[in-house]
Amino acid sequence: MILKSYQISKINLLTNNIILFYGKNDGLKDQAINQLIKNENEIFTYEEKEILDNENIFFENIFAGSLFESKKTIVIKRATEKILKIIQEIVDKKDIQDITIIICAENLQKNSKLRIFFEKNKHLIIIPFYPDDEVTLSQVAYSFLKERNISI
Repeated sequence: MILKSYQISKINLLTNNIILFYGKNDGLKDQAINQLIKNENEIFTYEEKEILDNENIFFENIFAGSLFESKKTIVIKRATEKILKIIQEIVDKKDIQDITIIICAENLQKNSKLRIFFEKNKHLIIIPFYPDDEVTLSQVAYSFLKERNISI
């Protein structure tokens, strides 16, 4: 399912718990991650290279239950198409209701296998984060001023 960056609040992590963020706007991606995981206690952050080098440890962390926390969040930074095989394995297991996986990638072309995989699967969410333009910057400024009751 393809969403826009301003639709982050519409994400239901119980039904759609694997999310791909891609694009060049790293600040907005970080803000979206913080918005999604603000109430989570157990957060694990990985680089794609760490996962590819130690797949078994990564899978043990995902599928091993926690004694203290019921829900865990995994953030994968700097993802490329190399992670696709691992994501496919996770999606095929279908037993990850208590896990949220957020994958952050740079710009993905339309023919990217990772992008196509997320776009075609209705249980996965993909959100592009484009660089700021005049419209988005003016919206940010407007909301900032409105929150602080500052009139122009």
